[in-house]
Formats: sequence, C-alpha cells, structure tokens
Amino acid sequence: MKAVILAAGEGIRLRPFTMSRPKAMIPIGNKPVLEHIVHSLVANGISDIVIVVGYFENTIMSHFGDGRNFGAKITYVSQSRPIGTAHAVFSAWDILKDEDKVIVLAGDNFIDKNTVASALNGEPPLAVVTESVMPSKYGVVSLKDSRITSIVEKPETNFSNIISTGIYLFDKQTLNFFSSASEVSALGISEVLSSHLHQICLSAVKTDGGWVDAVYPQDLVKLNDMALENVSSLTQGTIEHGVTLKGNVHIGEGSRIRSGCYIEGPVIIGENCDIGPDVTISAFTSIGNDVQIGPYSCIAGSVLMDNIAVGTHCHISRSAVDCGVEIGSAVLADGVARGRDRSGVMIGQDSWIGSGTVFFPNVIVGSECRISSGSTVRSSLENRSIVV
Repeated sequence: MKAVILAAGEGIRLRPFTMSRPKAMIPIGNKPVLEHIVHSLVANGISDIVIVVGYFENTIMSHFGDGRNFGAKITYVSQSRPIGTAHAVFSAWDILKDEDKVIVLAGDNFIDKNTVASALNGEPPLAVVTESVMPSKYGVVSLKDSRITSIVEKPETNFSNIISTGIYLFDKQTLNFFSSASEVSALGISEVLSSHLHQICLSAVKTDGGWVDAVYPQDLVKLNDMALENVSSLTQGTIEHGVTLKGNVHIGEGSRIRSGCYIEGPVIIGENCDIGPDVTISAFTSIGNDVQIGPYSCIAGSVLMDNIAVGTHCHISRSAVDCGVEIGSAVLADGVARGRDRSGVMIGQDSWIGSGTVFFPNVIVGSECRISSGSTVRSSLENRSIVV
C-alpha cells in the first residue's frame, strides 16, 4: 500500500512562519511536522510514500531525500499550481492508478501513529473524523450511523461538531474520481467526494489518537504540546552540578545546562545549546539547536526554533519564536493573563527584540522586525516593521 502526503501548500495563514518554508516543514518538537507523519506511517508498516510538493519544494526534498534515513522509500511529485487538494491527488495519478488501496494525508497536520492505525484498520473508502470545538474552520461531516451523508467545507453555521481530519483511505473506485484534471481543478478532496456520495458508501472512522491542525500561528503551541507527549528522556552534552531535571527531558549532544537550572518535562532541547545558569524551563517546551538562554529566564510551554539568543530575566510562555531571533533582557511575552490560558507572542525569523520589551497576548511579530528597548507591543506587526 502507498501513502500520499499532500505538502504543496504555502500556508499563508501561518505567516510569518511560512515565509521561507512550507507549512509542513515548521519544526514542532524539534522535527518538521511532515517528519512526524512519515514516522507515524513507517510505524504502521507503510514505507512506500509519495509526497506532493510545491511551495519551497526543495526544503522538503533536501530534508528527506529518498527516505532511506527514515525507513521509507519516498517519491516526489510536483503540483504545478496550488489549486486544491483534489488536484494534488491528481498530480500523483500516474503513480497511484494501479493501487488497490491508498492512504491520503495532509502534510501540515500533526498525526500520530494511532490516528494512522485508525484509518488502516477500516475498509475503504473511509474518512477519519474527530470532534472539534471550532468546526467551522474545517470540513464538517453529517453522519447516518457510520456513513457520511455530507461534507461541507467551512460552513457559515455550525450543524455538527464532527470534522474531517483530511485523512482518507481510498480504494480503486474512489481514486478514479481524481483521474481527470478538468474534474478536480480548484477543488478540495471533500468537494470531490461530496459529489460522489450517491455512488459510494464513505465510512467515517473516529480516531482516538492524536491529530492537530495548525491554521494560525497561535496553533503551533498546541501542535508542540501533542508532539512532546511521548518524548523520551535522554541527557547528552554537559549537565552541571545543581541542575534539576524532572520528568521526561531530552537534551542533545554538545548542549550545556548550567548550574541552578530547573527543567520539568516533557521538554526537548536540541544540540549545542547553552542554557543558564538559573533558568527555568517548564513542561511542553521545545528548544532547537544552537540556542542560548541567559540567566534567570523562564521559558514555559513554548517553541523556540534554531539559532535563537534569549537574554537574562526574560519570561516567555505559550509562544513560538522562529530561527535567528535575538531577544534582549527582561522581555515579557506571557500567554497567561487573568487566569486564562492565552497565546503569548509569535515572532518571525531574524527579528530583534530590545531589552525590556513587553508583549500583549496574541501578538504576531513578522520576520526581520526591529523593536527598540523598552517598547510595549499591543498589536501585530508586519514583516520588517521598526518600533522605536
């Protein structure tokens, strides 16, 4: 059986994190979202994988190569224009047309191995569904028993809390619906299936596994939470005397955790990092490679990507910080306000944040911004903004 992962999209709503990478390559738990999906497929015995690429396609192809380093055989198909997920499946038609079963997945969702197993344990054609508190952002499903009677993309009124995850198991008949470019152009998979529901019995399989979609930058911390749920403990590098590690903490080679640091897992810290002294890192935090965090800072439930410098006495929670960002001392980016869990700050790559800056919750800072010391940032900033 082949798997098809749709990873050609740009992810405009996730900017600034998709300015120089496709949505599927945003690092979550120190791995691209797409890599988590590949691992989930391989864990279920699916190693023959087709990835449909487009936007910044070389980013994906150079990372995965032929797939052998991931226990897979990976073939790439380029979608000529990003005109819909149905067209993405059509783009791979020559490879898929002789297959009896194909599992189709979105490459920009966090999908764990149990969710993949939910699809593989059913009979095609089927769609994997789940419940959502905000169904209007997705394809909303109507059911009769376990059969799907309709799929409505982003409905204006909520009529169900059951949504499609974008994971499908197709048989040969269902694949044939995607064999003509003229019939699938500018359509989503759910729209094509909706027009054929009178011909097929499309089953709904509810997953009890992990599935999260990142639609907006603030969603990245939720993906990170799920990615870290099963992190294992591994301490490499140098752990100085007086460091407290509690729970599952993964520390990469070449990293130094200085005395007085307190780290409560699940936490993952990459390679060649310099943390502390006296830094607190709370649960559900991922820190990439080559990150420096100055003394007395606190990082909680956040995503810090590669090559980031954080000064002393900073407090960063429920935030995501892209590669190459420099953060001065005593910066406050707090996602908890008045007892309610809210998003902190989302900072695009290569931005510079001056000391003493205070961010209001839910602020998005574009790429290559410059924020002067002592600033208070109440609203989001476009790329290359300057705050004086």
